[in-house]
Amino acid sequence: MDVLELIKTRRSVARMKPDSVDRDLIERVLEAAVWVPNHRLTEPWQFFVLQGEAKRRFAEIRRDFRRTALPNPDAPEVQPALERLYTETVQTPTIIVVTAFVAEDAETREEDMWATFAATYALMLGSWSFGVGTYWRTGPLRDYPPFREFLGLPADRRITGVLYVGYPAEIPQKRRTPPAEKTVWLE
Repeated sequence: MDVLELIKTRRSVARMKPDSVDRDLIERVLEAAVWVPNHRLTEPWQFFVLQGEAKRRFAEIRRDFRRTALPNPDAPEVQPALERLYTETVQTPTIIVVTAFVAEDAETREEDMWATFAATYALMLGSWSFGVGTYWRTGPLRDYPPFREFLGLPADRRITGVLYVGYPAEIPQKRRTPPAEKTVWLE
């Protein structure tokens, strides 16, 4: 598949098969990720690939974080949803936590965040080229102290998101606004 078709057909895949994703394939797409442009060649990204026991521990952290957002986390009616969140996380074949170095200089810090997202997108496209789906999640979980402690992150490293990786059980159909409606040509 050529790169333009790859970009147009890639989807966020929320429902994945339980089939494992080979480590070699993950290593290949991580190799693609580190080749994205980044100003001053700072290479600000770091990837944490969670499998096995690490994935189980992350599922606990994710469930515990969700509990903190609930008005009554011990209510019987919320327990099935919390357990479903845990189970779905554990059943995801591979989880990759993406982090970026947080530079003191504001300009470098912003450029490094964009570069880290570009690396994540390259990882997503590379996965899709092998028929492997991804689902990118961001949000306040990234700042949850137990999550940061689990990864052993220093203060100068930020979690930019969590990438769920696996073979699609279902490929969502999406549409986009035509580029002509989002483009301004200046002459």
